[in-house]
Amino acid sequence: MNATGPALAWDPTADIVRSLVLYSLAEVQAGHATTIRVTLEPASFSVSDDGRGHAVDREVDGLPYLELVYTQLEFPFGRHPGPAVQLQGLGLSLVNRLCRALTVTVRKRGAVHRWVFAEGSRVHRERLEVEGATDQGNTLCGSVRAELSCGPPPVDELHRWLQGLVASTPGLTLEFNGVRVRADDEAGPAAPG
Repeated sequence: MNATGPALAWDPTADIVRSLVLYSLAEVQAGHATTIRVTLEPASFSVSDDGRGHAVDREVDGLPYLELVYTQLEFPFGRHPGPAVQLQGLGLSLVNRLCRALTVTVRKRGAVHRWVFAEGSRVHRERLEVEGATDQGNTLCGSVRAELSCGPPPVDELHRWLQGLVASTPGLTLEFNGVRVRADDEAGPAAPG
């Protein structure tokens, strides 16, 4: 116990992964995705889905939609002259602010769109044409700020949480560290590398 009360054990990496998986799960529940892949390493994470992918050509108040979604904590709550816009809002902006580095890759319509963020700000943006590509979806890879890291992520706890998602979501294929998660799997998770 410290002077202000009991110390809280918080693992930002696991919470970021949970948040990103829930965004992907919304695509599954809407019928736009079937597969979510999660990788959790001691210092990094990745969450990928085969959904529709972010809106890459959309702009809001003169800014690219993805820039608002990932960098503007205050946008949905601030004063803006434009009309109200549905954004993923605070969640993805906060995830980005918690990360030392975050790469958002959107696969759609024969192109790969990559946005790279460092310390919460966009540092690079590119679009690559991929002839004949038909896959779609988002992949978010990143690492949490060093000052927030509190040891190895709770792999067993995260695996149990993912098992619950598989059990409650018919048709969902979920992989964790390269191994398919099953609701009744007692073998446990694949250990991070």
